Amino acid sequence: MTAIAARLVGGPAGLRSREGLVVASALAFAVACTVAILQTHGDPIVLVPLIAALVVVAVCAHPVVGVYLLFGGALLLEQYTIIALTPITANTHFYQNISAYTSIPIRLSVADLLMLLTLGSWAVRTAAGLGPKPRMGPFGWPIIGYGLIFVFGTVIGLARGGSWDFEAALAEVREPLQMCVVYFLAANLVRSRRQGIYLLWAFVVLVGVKGLQGILNYQAAGNLPYNLEAVTGHEDVVFFDAAVGLAVAMAMLGLRSKLAYVAFALLPVILIAEMLTERRVGFIALGVVIVLMTILLFATAPRRAFVLVAVGALAICAYVAVFWESSGPFAEPIRAVRSVLDASYVSVRDEMSDSWRVTEDGNIAYTMRNLPVTGVGVGQRYLTQQFPPPLPPGFTYWRYITHNALLWIWLKAGPLAALAFWFLIARVVMIGSAQYVRFRDPGLRILAIFPVCLIVCQVVFSGVELGLTYARTMIVLGSVLGLGGFLTHRRVTRPQVLEISAVDDVEGAGHSGDGLQNAGRVPDDDHGGGHIVGHDAPGPHERTLSNGDEWKDRRVRADLGASSDGRAPPA
Repeated sequence: MTAIAARLVGGPAGLRSREGLVVASALAFAVACTVAILQTHGDPIVLVPLIAALVVVAVCAHPVVGVYLLFGGALLLEQYTIIALTPITANTHFYQNISAYTSIPIRLSVADLLMLLTLGSWAVRTAAGLGPKPRMGPFGWPIIGYGLIFVFGTVIGLARGGSWDFEAALAEVREPLQMCVVYFLAANLVRSRRQGIYLLWAFVVLVGVKGLQGILNYQAAGNLPYNLEAVTGHEDVVFFDAAVGLAVAMAMLGLRSKLAYVAFALLPVILIAEMLTERRVGFIALGVVIVLMTILLFATAPRRAFVLVAVGALAICAYVAVFWESSGPFAEPIRAVRSVLDASYVSVRDEMSDSWRVTEDGNIAYTMRNLPVTGVGVGQRYLTQQFPPPLPPGFTYWRYITHNALLWIWLKAGPLAALAFWFLIARVVMIGSAQYVRFRDPGLRILAIFPVCLIVCQVVFSGVELGLTYARTMIVLGSVLGLGGFLTHRRVTRPQVLEISAVDDVEGAGHSGDGLQNAGRVPDDDHGGGHIVGHDAPGPHERTLSNGDEWKDRRVRADLGASSDGRAPPA
């Protein structure tokens, strides 16, 4: 197998020998596309082959590019239409089967094809020995268990026969399996600190772009004679809340970096967009994330946590005093709280939505009572005790996929499936929180808490929405969980000797520049995080640590955070 893969890839020498041919072919193709554009008077459709060719070449050369493209596309491109709005990122068909909007009989989406291309490129290079061995990452087995939920549920659905629907089954399993595939791609391709930073930057910037787009959508909807249900995709609040959680974590850690400054600058934009989109679950998830960040801060910096709680309490009191009797977007958070305390404050739209979900939850409970062990199965309709009011025609599979995605897991494959799902959630929260507490480098702490923030927002959102069957949230979640592979398998050795670099003074190395690069360590490679090299005897460009340099040794190791077993080395 390795020999076949080596022939396909050609090895390093073969790649270098073909480099000129690839460049020449790319230039010739670009010229051909330019001529085609001129001949068709600027029809943008002719750019599709050029973009596809560039993506294929980039992913084949560097498979991690496929992870970046999937991650960025999921953050930026809408999966479903926003009623009465046509933003530039909508109607891209990125998540839709190609056969649904073309005559090409391919029942895969562009996202699916990009996933398969990335998977194939990584598999061939790994089999040829051109990359490190595959790894499971800290969440590998729980992710496999989560994927097997839907395999088991499909078997149950087929065994029950009757009205089993292949199309519905495909709609149910696609997004969860996408999350599993993207996780293993990210866990094996994101192998350096720098690559993790790229994902962080992409998340913060693109979520800020979506926030700005939400504000512009709200302005564009100002002339409509009716109030829109939302000005962003429903699932965008998951990303908004996670971004706010990261900004809060950066502030609590006192991180002074370019990324932190960008996150702080985009924070008002994201919060305004969240208020304008009027999703009650978004405010609830935001509160849960901030509480989680505060708890973790008490474990690492109790004094700063008390300050945060005091400032937060004052801000909340001021907000409640100003907006308690107000209406409009900026009063949405307090309206969400008041609607829980007093039903008279529930709007007509929210009352209809709540009523529909109450009926649906009753049908879920009825189905679980009748099929307590196996569930109804994937591709099978859940049982109905009471029919809810009719829904818009866009929600085709409402008899198969429920708004309460947390109960939907149990509904489809029984209590063992629910156990596997919650085990995955618990493991992400436990490992991420433990790494956050143990790491000393603020940058690594942000990378460690990123999966925790996102999965907590995802769980809260999934309690009332189709959170586990949105391709956008599943692709992003899989990519972020894959960061655990890098954080767990970082190669950091206990230093006895530090190599002298151009910047000898390491004071403040963990808080300058981009805030995530440390002086005094070898740059990141493709096999793990940067590490400090220790030797038995000093070389010509090295010096041993004297007592006077002991503080620098402690500072560098503190900036590095964890050792190879994930724990912070002792000072």
